[in-house]
Amino acid sequence: QKIWEGAVQGVNAYKPFRVDWWDVPGRDDKWKAQTIANTSQLQFDQEFGNTFFGTGNTLIEGQVLLDLRAREPLRRLEGGDVLVYEDPITDHQYIMTVDVCQGRGQDYSTFTVFDVSVQPFKQVCVYRNNRISPILYPNVIYKWATSYNEAYVVVENNDQGMVVCVGLYQDLEYENIHLESAIKADSIGIRMDKKVKRIGCSAIKDIIENHKLDIHDENTIMEISTFVSKGLSFEASDGNHDDLMMNLVMFGYFVSSQSFGNIADIDFRTMLFDQRMKEIEDDIPPFGIIDDGTSYSTEVDLTDPYNAGWHDISVDQFVPEEW
Repeated sequence: QKIWEGAVQGVNAYKPFRVDWWDVPGRDDKWKAQTIANTSQLQFDQEFGNTFFGTGNTLIEGQVLLDLRAREPLRRLEGGDVLVYEDPITDHQYIMTVDVCQGRGQDYSTFTVFDVSVQPFKQVCVYRNNRISPILYPNVIYKWATSYNEAYVVVENNDQGMVVCVGLYQDLEYENIHLESAIKADSIGIRMDKKVKRIGCSAIKDIIENHKLDIHDENTIMEISTFVSKGLSFEASDGNHDDLMMNLVMFGYFVSSQSFGNIADIDFRTMLFDQRMKEIEDDIPPFGIIDDGTSYSTEVDLTDPYNAGWHDISVDQFVPEEW
């Protein structure tokens, strides 16, 4: 997909050449219907439809994945680990979601900064590094969260994530960080359990498929495309990563919570509901007069003195005594 899109956009040396299933002699609509009946629509699209679906069912609908387009960042900083797609804008509000790994060259520690002062929301900055120590990671987060107007930071606090939470909140005294509770000691950040992940996946699916978030980062788009169903949950397909995708899942969970409404003065659930209701209403044809084929008319004998002038007198004004 990466090579193909690069060829289409003219950013690599390849030349795009496309052959669709209907270009092959002997393949018509009847052949398509029979092939789908023997397999499935997903398999047909994957094998014959020139689509780049993964090996399993992706969280995000296939056509939406094909519509995602990466673009070059404005700047690559800190050895290419930080990709800036839009500089901070005065008075704009930003949210940073953070995923933490152990820094041993396997999974990546990542953060993504979102501009929530615009509609649709924007992905404006991305960090990705698989060597950063959890002890040093809070300093990187602090630097970039501060530069984006003291961004509201949401950290996954599982395992090494708690080290980052404590380092950022207590050691560096960064106060604009998400707290689940003001009482519990382990309440800094969000614990990514099955419930939180399920809500986050559902929310980010609605957000992306309803075009409520502009995503520009190439690695993020790749991870979205390989985030597939496994059992009762979703995770990266074999050989791929989902660390940037988990930034999106956390963002989805957070914006669907009351905490987001408190800091951004936006009820995102109502926003999605209102949009869906508008789409439903737009699909309903306007009501008109229903004609059942029958007609009704009243003939009035104007020579009858009792009827004289009845054509311009309402029933409410006059009713004959004998009625």
